[in-house]
Amino acid sequence: MARRNNNLSPDEIFEMHANSIQSDAIDFQIALEKFLEDCEIRNCRPQTIQYYRNELSVFYKILREQEIEVNVYRVTPEIIKQNVILYMKNQKKCKTVTINTRLRALRAFFNFLEREKIISKKQNPFHEIKLLKDRKKAVPTFTKEEIHILFKQPNLRTFTGVRDLTIMMLLLETGIRASECVGIRLSDIDFQRSRILIQNTKGYRQRYVSIQKQMKEQLKKYFRRVDYPIKSKGYRKKSTFPVECE
Repeated sequence: MARRNNNLSPDEIFEMHANSIQSDAIDFQIALEKFLEDCEIRNCRPQTIQYYRNELSVFYKILREQEIEVNVYRVTPEIIKQNVILYMKNQKKCKTVTINTRLRALRAFFNFLEREKIISKKQNPFHEIKLLKDRKKAVPTFTKEEIHILFKQPNLRTFTGVRDLTIMMLLLETGIRASECVGIRLSDIDFQRSRILIQNTKGYRQRYVSIQKQMKEQLKKYFRRVDYPIKSKGYRKKSTFPVECE
């Protein structure tokens, strides 16, 4: 019979101490990995998981800078207020949006620990913590002159120039995210109905976006330069939107 590894896995440690709320055996790093593992099980987007990892790692760093022990059982609302919010605001000079971004990650983390009964309801500091109020600013838009200047930048004598112009036009016309653009498959483009199916969405809800005649013509020009036939049965359904140059 083969010998097992001497180190307990995160699951085994949590099981051993499920009935011992005050145990220090489960440190912050193990709790973090357990939380991220749950995010993967729930099929969170890779960008979301990386966001949680980054923000929670910064949280750990902030408390250690102040020589505060990072123990998931002993993080109080006062620590969040004084050593996270005020520290970021006064010492780090962080903007309100940055602080709220970090608080959202922390709230999800501690809510997970409570849901899994790692900490009790009383030990969850975010029952008393609210996001900071922030004034919503108007998003500046491009002027027609700025758009003309922007569209003149790509070198249309090169493949990358044609590619960049096509993507810029598509982003401007449809308002899709860059990550959504990269996830477009050739089979998602319906030239007959003048629309594109967006599948790689943030909220996991597919949607159609309309494209106009000029956008369709630009896409056809682009595909001809990368030798992709544009007939419905002429390309592989799993082919992604070509963005690289060989």
